[in-house]
Amino acid sequence: MRVITAALLAAAVAAGPAALPGAATPQERPQRDRPGTVRPPTWVEGTLRVGGVDRAYRLSVPHPGRVPVIIALHGKGDTPAGMDKTTRLSAVAAARGIAVAYPTGLNKAWGDSLEPTRLRPDPHADVEFVEALARRLVRGHHIDPARIYLAGMSNGANLALRIAAQRPARFAGVAAVAGQLAARPAPPRPERGIPALIVYGTADPLRPYAGLPDPPPPNDQISNEPPIATIGTMDTARAFARAAKAARHAPVRLPDTAPDDGTTVTRTTWHSPGTPRVELYTVRGGGHTWPGGTGQYPDIQGRVGMDIDAGRVIVGFFARR
Repeated sequence: MRVITAALLAAAVAAGPAALPGAATPQERPQRDRPGTVRPPTWVEGTLRVGGVDRAYRLSVPHPGRVPVIIALHGKGDTPAGMDKTTRLSAVAAARGIAVAYPTGLNKAWGDSLEPTRLRPDPHADVEFVEALARRLVRGHHIDPARIYLAGMSNGANLALRIAAQRPARFAGVAAVAGQLAARPAPPRPERGIPALIVYGTADPLRPYAGLPDPPPPNDQISNEPPIATIGTMDTARAFARAAKAARHAPVRLPDTAPDDGTTVTRTTWHSPGTPRVELYTVRGGGHTWPGGTGQYPDIQGRVGMDIDAGRVIVGFFARR
């Protein structure tokens, strides 16, 4: 394990090759999220052995002491550095005193399938890695064990939702951008209520808002692993709402602060007194993208909505839990 200063990290990742949808580039300084100056987080790199395989992670720590953490799972074909460049999640979280851990997926992807595949004969390996990482963060990095959150983009979001459904007692909340619950052999039913936030574009060209019952062959430009079959976005949100025993409230259309981006956002919430809250941000016209993010590919992924910043929405959601 080694600590990396912001300057050394910038030099290390600037030379890396571009990845889809993000490239390994220097970390950005935290933005001002509230009055006062926020110092850049300290970066730590580490490895742990899980199932006989060395697995890597990168951790952004806002300040010494016990802090919450978001375990952020990158999309297929991406990297921890690429995800942080696109989302600016470490900077946004640091402003709220929250750490961000970016584990690295094998072959730049995650085992979001509930069934064995040719490349991933053990469908539980990545679930075990994330659980082991959570334990390492508590024991080795002074993370608050009661405030460990999951987040993800695309393939990483699918896995985050799966883990939250199967291990809800071990995490304090989940947030998924362009992610849905797996459909085969049967959608996982969340075992109990957990705060959940989902952000999804209705014009997603890669994984439709209504779900992907018949996945296409793998896209060799991104990964040689095929996408999994998934249920629809609304059905995914409802599954978490049912587990939480939360009542649905009328959808609210958010202000169209970026009228030229071709998207609008509607927020649907499920909550009742004493229940975990579930929120769905439907980005109408949005693609398979991170709203408010940078370095994405609209010609492949679709429109990038700019009415909300998904990173700030996620950090705010977790900070209030």
